[in-house]
Amino acid sequence: MRRFFVQNIVFLLLVNLIVKPLWIFGIDRNVQLAVGHEAYGQYVALLNFSVIFQVLLDFGLQNYNNRIIAQSPNAMKSLFPNVIIAKGILSFGYFILVLILGWCLGYKGYSLFLLTLLIFVQILNSFLLYLRSNVSGMHWFKTDSLLSVSDRLFMILICSVLLFYPAFSGRFKIEWFVEAQIVAYFITSVFAFIVCTRLTKLDWSHFDLRKVRAICLQSFPYALLIFLMAIYIRSDVFLMERLLKNGKEEAGVYAASYRFLDVSNNVTGVLFAGILLPLFGSMLAKKEDVRPLVKLSLNILLPVALTAMFVAVFFGQGIMHLQLKNLATDYDGKVFALLMMSFPGYCIGYVYATLLTANGSIKPLIIVSLIAVLLNVILNFVLLPLYGAIGAAITCVITQAFLSVVNILLAKKIIGMNTDFVWILKYILFAAVICALCFGVLKLDIKLWQQILTVGLGAAITMFICGFLPFHRLKELMQNR
Repeated sequence: MRRFFVQNIVFLLLVNLIVKPLWIFGIDRNVQLAVGHEAYGQYVALLNFSVIFQVLLDFGLQNYNNRIIAQSPNAMKSLFPNVIIAKGILSFGYFILVLILGWCLGYKGYSLFLLTLLIFVQILNSFLLYLRSNVSGMHWFKTDSLLSVSDRLFMILICSVLLFYPAFSGRFKIEWFVEAQIVAYFITSVFAFIVCTRLTKLDWSHFDLRKVRAICLQSFPYALLIFLMAIYIRSDVFLMERLLKNGKEEAGVYAASYRFLDVSNNVTGVLFAGILLPLFGSMLAKKEDVRPLVKLSLNILLPVALTAMFVAVFFGQGIMHLQLKNLATDYDGKVFALLMMSFPGYCIGYVYATLLTANGSIKPLIIVSLIAVLLNVILNFVLLPLYGAIGAAITCVITQAFLSVVNILLAKKIIGMNTDFVWILKYILFAAVICALCFGVLKLDIKLWQQILTVGLGAAITMFICGFLPFHRLKELMQNR
């Protein structure tokens, strides 16, 4: 199972390392530069508002579906028609609710129009994620990898024309960016649907409203968990825009810094979680030992996360000035450095929370997430008026640190994960070496990209020295099938 995991995760990482950074830094960044902090900040605030209620679109169906199909592939034949109908009904309810809530919160005119477009983005994205959950649930990970970047590829093509073609450049509007996403998600969803019809022979006669209701009731705990996670991950920008006088500007600053955290999460943790959920589900159903896979996942993720964190702390100012050019200030660098401190916590969650989800331990995860929501919202209400985007970044770090510690303890208690103190000491040593390396490289009179490359090479060497990625073992895993 570890060999299968490594082979697929390498392919997944390669595909996403090519496309996702190009999207984030080639398109998303240039959109912000074209429209400015305020317009982009408004877009991000509305986007996060729409994402918070995305639970109504999914209702936990994606995680539920992935786990069921991974354990029993034949279930897809009867599940698929019912879930598609359920998602259609949920999408209508989501559309109405978010529009009403947006209007009640004071979004009118152009803001309401932009929110409406973003609602369609979320609906199409939700359908795509569900369709992909069938593909990954059947362990077609390479096909899922291609689908995971197809939407971004279409967006890159469309936005490149709108941003750089002389007939459009210079008058780019933020709504064009959203409309491009709608087109890209629609095209990719059509491709994903065709793939699903090839996975198994779907029987549409299985459709039954009573079964739809039963599926929704079974997936409700997953829905509640996703809703709570959306609040503590996405509420910061929304609260920033609502609570602060210069909320849109602060939201733009925060979004520019969050862009790096977002691409880091998407290229590493989110992708790992997508593969780990069905693998953990299958292994737990067969009563196989999951500890080697947990350790392997962390040995790949955590060193990368710690390196990225120290690079942000030591070189954050230069990175933000390089990204935003004349829009950047030292304030942006501080927000960026703080936000990246949460990245290791996210990575730990992508492994341990995914393991607990695959185990069906939803109740303790819900309780922990509820505490995280309270912690996050209280800290945001206290720190946002005092420190603005920096306050939101501090809140993010504290929330993720809390979640990572508790998820580790839960996995130890529920699944019996052991504590390896030698392994922990290796991570402390690794962090100390990378911190010292960054401090030393900072003193060198070389360009920023050379400094970051030096740290990256040093981190890779240290990973092998610490035994996180034994080269001979990786080679063996990749060659043996």
